Amino acid sequence: RSKATLTVEHKGSNGPSTIMFLPRPSASALAFLAVAPFLLATSVQAADGDGGGGGMPDGMPDGMDFSNMPGFGDKPCPNFRCTSGYSPVQKTRAKFVSKGCSKMGGGMMMMGAGSGNERYAPCCDIWHACYQTCGASKKSCDEGFKSCSEQMCAGDDDCKKSADINSMMLNMGGCQLYDQGQYGSCECAKSSKVEEKRSAAIRSFYKKFAPDNIDKADALAKKADSVGKMAALFRKLTAKYPDSIRIEMDDEMKMYEKMMKDAKMDKETNDGKEQEEQEEEEAADDSDATTVNMDDEF
Repeated sequence: RSKATLTVEHKGSNGPSTIMFLPRPSASALAFLAVAPFLLATSVQAADGDGGGGGMPDGMPDGMDFSNMPGFGDKPCPNFRCTSGYSPVQKTRAKFVSKGCSKMGGGMMMMGAGSGNERYAPCCDIWHACYQTCGASKKSCDEGFKSCSEQMCAGDDDCKKSADINSMMLNMGGCQLYDQGQYGSCECAKSSKVEEKRSAAIRSFYKKFAPDNIDKADALAKKADSVGKMAALFRKLTAKYPDSIRIEMDDEMKMYEKMMKDAKMDKETNDGKEQEEQEEEEAADDSDATTVNMDDEF
């Protein structure tokens, strides 16, 4: 199927940002299509210092209120839950995978001139890992990205504008990506086995990424005696040990990079041909001028 793209130009930026809508978007992504022009206008106004804030922008058509959709606006996504007598715990062999800043909007993909090399790229990786941390709320992960990117982009307006677009995508992304992360990272353990499971998860992490700290696992498991505390611990661990987050490029980004590379090669080829043709024309003109001068001598 074909893919629709929307390009956003920022005044004074190094290049445009492109939002690509992929096949079979989530329900919230479809809703975003309807409100995109209003959201983008608000974003540009805010970036230019003309006001604008959070929530739905002024001028939203009547009847277009998606605030009650989970993951869209202020409606929270539900946390992972277990049946009575069981509690959610981080899986022992936890895997944290980041697909970069371009994959932070559910059914949407944002790419720009420096895609993959964003100054705030570590914040995107931590955000992906947060979604894959059992018990972390979507809101806390999203707010963590905003705080992180603000620090990383301090003094860089172009960086801040790009990060603001990513933040806008978080509000439009729905719960799908968050739910996938939680279901992939959580398991339900009997209440009597929870501390043991937590200790095993911490020990497994330290064994792979900080073996000198493996003896701390049992004590940390006792302190992290709730789902929220355990999630906060693992968020600190992934931020402290960034090697624990595996960076991957998804198929859509690979396709986009190939398209951009091919387009660049085609442009260079065409430019080369035009240069050759121009040089041939100049050489022909020089030859005609020489002939005329020789005739004049006679």
